[in-house]
Amino acid sequence: MPTTNTPACAPRGVGRAAWVAQQKGRKATLYVVRLTGNGETFYKVGITFCFSSRFTRLSLPYALRTFARFSSYNAGQVWDLEKRLHTALAAQTYQPLLPFAGHTECFTDAAAILALLPKQTFILKHVTQDGTANSN
Repeated sequence: MPTTNTPACAPRGVGRAAWVAQQKGRKATLYVVRLTGNGETFYKVGITFCFSSRFTRLSLPYALRTFARFSSYNAGQVWDLEKRLHTALAAQTYQPLLPFAGHTECFTDAAAILALLPKQTFILKHVTQDGTANSN
């Protein structure tokens, strides 16, 4: 099973060209997940080629719920989108109390994240405009 430090997922510090070179015919995915636990709730924005194995119990000390996903065979587009979101959301950066791989890509404002996502983004039905879960 790939971990966060294998080429199948996005290793830390990989540049755009290396990220695109890892594509190998796979869809690249920008994901937004809501993380809760330890009295905290926040959102992580990241990219991967293997969303289903990006997070494991061993690497994440928080409960995770998928919030939104944008997938494309254009890995460069997905890379660029992540960088634009991280830059635009800099004022809402959140530092989790428990460290994990990707802890520097966390944010507080779900509504701000939603507003920046492309129209083609898959937003889960249970997510409302302010980022809270809809119980219906």
